[in-house]
Amino acid sequence: MNGRWEEKDRQQLNAPLPTVLVVDDDPMVRRALGRALTRLDVRPIEAGDVAQALELLQSERIEGVIADQRLEDGSGVDLLATVRNMWPELSRVLITGLEDPRIAQLAINQAGVSYFLGKPWEADAIEEVVNRLPKVTEECRPNRTRPSSTGFRSRFPGIIGESLAMRELLELVRKIAETDSTALITGETGTGKELIGRAIHEASRRSDRVFSAVNSAAFPETLLESELFGHRRGAFTGATSNSKGLFEHADRGTVFLDEVAEMPLSMQAKLLRFLQTGEIRPVGDEATRYVDVRLVTATNKDLEVEVAEGRFREDLYYRLAVIPVHVPALRERVEDIPLLARHFLARMATKANFPIEEIDDAALDRLAGYHWPGNVRELENAIERAVALSRSGRIEVDDLPLHVREPKRLVLETGIQSLPGVERRHILETLDKVGWNRKRAAELLQISTTTLWRRLKEFGIEGDARVRTSRFPLNG
Repeated sequence: MNGRWEEKDRQQLNAPLPTVLVVDDDPMVRRALGRALTRLDVRPIEAGDVAQALELLQSERIEGVIADQRLEDGSGVDLLATVRNMWPELSRVLITGLEDPRIAQLAINQAGVSYFLGKPWEADAIEEVVNRLPKVTEECRPNRTRPSSTGFRSRFPGIIGESLAMRELLELVRKIAETDSTALITGETGTGKELIGRAIHEASRRSDRVFSAVNSAAFPETLLESELFGHRRGAFTGATSNSKGLFEHADRGTVFLDEVAEMPLSMQAKLLRFLQTGEIRPVGDEATRYVDVRLVTATNKDLEVEVAEGRFREDLYYRLAVIPVHVPALRERVEDIPLLARHFLARMATKANFPIEEIDDAALDRLAGYHWPGNVRELENAIERAVALSRSGRIEVDDLPLHVREPKRLVLETGIQSLPGVERRHILETLDKVGWNRKRAAELLQISTTTLWRRLKEFGIEGDARVRTSRFPLNG
């Protein structure tokens, strides 16, 4: 194709122009590129530095980014690497007049750059750039319908999803962000409740202030009180100086309190008092002070059950659940699995500096067919494992964890269980792929080396670590 669309086709289908972000600190360069793109029926928008570019990426619907290598507040490679990690579907082009081949290699490995535009450029080079932007030349053509929720990923970085469940959730996030009411986020472990809490903060008037997150279950009661409200020197053993708590540190910002159901009853009373008065009293201090903090809490438990069984205060529950927000499990938004898998692949491949850019269709089918009890976090771990074990330039079925690629062997009426024979095979395959490096295998299996050693002993696999899977039958 020649980079142009017939105007009558666009008018007929009322399709918007595709948009490309041009990032260069020279306004003359930006204008020249903008004029060239406009002639090719592409809408240009301009940014003079990395910070402005990231703002536009979060607020605009964009199909491609063309960035100069040298920017006032960073480099084009770093910017495009960020784009690859957060918006992997966008096309990436680097402008560079440098002849250093290391820059080109870095741009390919870290940022997945699809094309280089030299300085000065010829007119046909811009057309070639447009021809090489897949989101412009193919997916953004007038005869293709794109989901209207693409903007969700731009508005809320890190949240990937185009399913109806996610559209409804993010629409609720937008509405919540306009208020200062407390919100209670519920959902299974691994669904991304903290991401939703952060999205509420980022979309609110408090976005330029601090967002602090704390896990209630990670602290004993006395330390949790100090963590939230601060303490004065000498208040307890080890308190050698005054310390601000998270509420004071996040004044006019947002505090995200995870696993709130694990908070002791005595601490619940102190949190309730704070919600009622807005006042904090550091441990060991007689004076109180007022802070303006928006509180967002999260739990994977049913707080109504916790209230009924006397483990959670009813009055606190109603204070926290002014606006309840439920994050759907991954099995409730199966259509988002390919998007999430590709997002994690782009990030993991960049981190591992290994050129894997695609997932085999059969592997995607297995991913979509698995029920993901660990939700998005489990999917992320599965992709990380697949990248680490892949022996080709793509993720294939054999690179996936055994329980994902053979789910029928593990599904029971009561849920997912790890059958001894399957677990044995899974461990042996992992050891075999990493050359029987037990530490690395334990990391990929997400267990401790001690647990791995114990499992090997239970399965009768002991002795020389140089043995291979073929020495042991895998049928249990």
